[in-house]
Amino acid sequence: MKAAEREAEILRYLDTHEFMATETAMALFRASPATVRRDFNHLAEGHIVHRVRGGVRSIPAEVGQSIPFSLREQWFAREKARLVEKAMEFIAPGSVTFLHGGSTTNSMANLWKDGCVITDSIGFCELLGRRFPAGEGGPQVSLAGGALDLKAGVVMGSRTERILNQYHADAVVFSARGLDEEGCLDTNDDAAGCIRAMIDHASLVILLADRSKFGSPAMARVVSWNRIDILIAAATPENREELRRIARLGVRVVPIGD
Repeated sequence: MKAAEREAEILRYLDTHEFMATETAMALFRASPATVRRDFNHLAEGHIVHRVRGGVRSIPAEVGQSIPFSLREQWFAREKARLVEKAMEFIAPGSVTFLHGGSTTNSMANLWKDGCVITDSIGFCELLGRRFPAGEGGPQVSLAGGALDLKAGVVMGSRTERILNQYHADAVVFSARGLDEEGCLDTNDDAAGCIRAMIDHASLVILLADRSKFGSPAMARVVSWNRIDILIAAATPENREELRRIARLGVRVVPIGD
């Protein structure tokens, strides 16, 4: 298991436990004490956990708290690449697409060729700018205005929602922070509101989910499963039954295996 994946699992553990001991991490990851200490220290340096004697403690969540994008984009990178490749198969050439920014969806900028993208993501726009430095070729992009979340790299808030409500798209592609029995969740109301605005004005709703999203808690409900058309998700032994349950609710589930 790579360092980025161990760090993601550490945070998943701390979602339901206040403290993670070095010995617990060693047993879970079959890793040496030095490896676990490096993982703990890296998370503590990013102010994601408290480093304490013998392990790490969770930091009490604040309203709207988000994990820095630079950290999230390292987690399950190969898995996310396969999710976005599959998602592009559902985007028709020349179509109009909403894209909600995130560590999974931003990398779609490396694959997008034409059409129009309406997005709240600064990172997506930056990646496209590197691909097309002369401003020629590639899709047309409309960046919604609003308050910038520096950690997440997206604009959000009531102004962003008002702008998004003025458009209609053939599809929306997004990745929420967590999935549960009712649907998908995100870290705060502003992010959830912007995603809902995109969903309300899109003909096809596509949700991407790496394995870390299953069972991950988040405070703000985005939408229930009856609003999702397609779920493209990493399939693991742990979540296969959950994927079958979601499919029975009428969602088209597209599993991505190891």
